[in-house]
Amino acid sequence: MVKVEFGIVHEDCSMNELSRALPEVRFICPGGFVIGPSLVEEVIVIDQAGDKAIKAVMNELDQMAAIEEAELLEHAGGKAFIRVLTATPDTGFCSETVERNRCFRIGMEIQHEGIEHWKVGCVRASDAQQLVEDLPTLGEVKYHSVSQVSWQMLLDANYAESPPS
Repeated sequence: MVKVEFGIVHEDCSMNELSRALPEVRFICPGGFVIGPSLVEEVIVIDQAGDKAIKAVMNELDQMAAIEEAELLEHAGGKAFIRVLTATPDTGFCSETVERNRCFRIGMEIQHEGIEHWKVGCVRASDAQQLVEDLPTLGEVKYHSVSQVSWQMLLDANYAESPPS
């Protein structure tokens, strides 16, 4: 399997703008849904979420023009789960670029210190190379690496624990 890791300052992306505004907060981004031509519903998770971080994030979301709604869903286990309705970036989503290049997520997208961090896998090196070539259309690429890894690594990385019985 070919693994690509990259970090990007994603232009026109409200979640990346949030990360740039609050670089000390680490966000885990499980994903979202396109619900209209210019509207997306996403869930973001504040990692190590104290009351101060939650308040700062909610205040920042309230000030952002691209955010239509932001709702704290749950605060438990040191994490805060927030549902956000936001505008679609003009540059498109990293996830669309990843999928268009026949790559798949390894783990979840992380937003931290103003950079959107991704790990993806693909079957062919040519798909990985095309992804790397397409990334600058989304914003400033801060880093990228391409490596050959075993398929077993994918399982080890995502299923380290036994499933519930």
